[in-house]
Amino acid sequence: MPLIGAIAGDILGSRYEFANFRGSPEALVIFPPGAFPTDDTVLTCAVAKALLDARTPDGSVDHERFQSLIAPTLRKVAGDHGSAGYGARFMRWVLSDDAPAPMSFGNGAAMRISPCAWAARTPAEALELARIATLPTHGHPEGLMGAAATVWAINAFRANQAENDIRSEWEKRFGSLGPLPKLESLTPPIPTDLSCRGTVPLALEIALQSRSYEETIRRAVALGGDCDTIAAIAGSIAAGRYPIPQAIREKALALLPEDLRRIVLDFAEAFPLPSLS
Repeated sequence: MPLIGAIAGDILGSRYEFANFRGSPEALVIFPPGAFPTDDTVLTCAVAKALLDARTPDGSVDHERFQSLIAPTLRKVAGDHGSAGYGARFMRWVLSDDAPAPMSFGNGAAMRISPCAWAARTPAEALELARIATLPTHGHPEGLMGAAATVWAINAFRANQAENDIRSEWEKRFGSLGPLPKLESLTPPIPTDLSCRGTVPLALEIALQSRSYEETIRRAVALGGDCDTIAAIAGSIAAGRYPIPQAIREKALALLPEDLRRIVLDFAEAFPLPSLS
């Protein structure tokens, strides 16, 4: 269930987005009482639903159909879960069928994009699916780049690329989003930054410095700031390399509304995980 990578990180961080955790990553409870799936989870499932509905009989994704489905599916799934905690600009877009695409560079572009990495058959296709999925709401170049960087990082982890190679390629491809930060220089709780620039490099660095999926999401949440989204992105990246413990998978699934749980399970069945070509 590859989507759990983003979802479990989001749920773990949900209790601490507005009252950051103050303690060591190891002290975090997975999942604390009252943890819940936020807009990060809902919109990840919306992207997954559009990909499922654009799937062809041979298991590939019809790009034109996906492009026609992504905006209405985002609106429909978001509307079905209207209290998940969306930003005001996104909600204005959801509620207006003819609203122009916002020129957003927010981290919402990256937190929902992981299904594109798992549905694609090649890294190049993953980037194209990410572009299609992002344009309806994040037309700013940094929004598009944040989504692209996230699916690229997931696939780099899936391909087991060496840490130094990932760092070098980041600078070449996505350096304009900023350098990968030095985690040791950050004092929790860090300030909230809702941009792709302030979130995606940080999420990748957390995943690079962690040695398991669980360590990744614990460290992401313990840093503070927009911790549910940082953990959703870092968790989606880490899931490319590290197995997600069964207990975390089961707890995360149990906390999902039935319609979202069904999307997660159907996606896992429809898009098995072949080796990247």
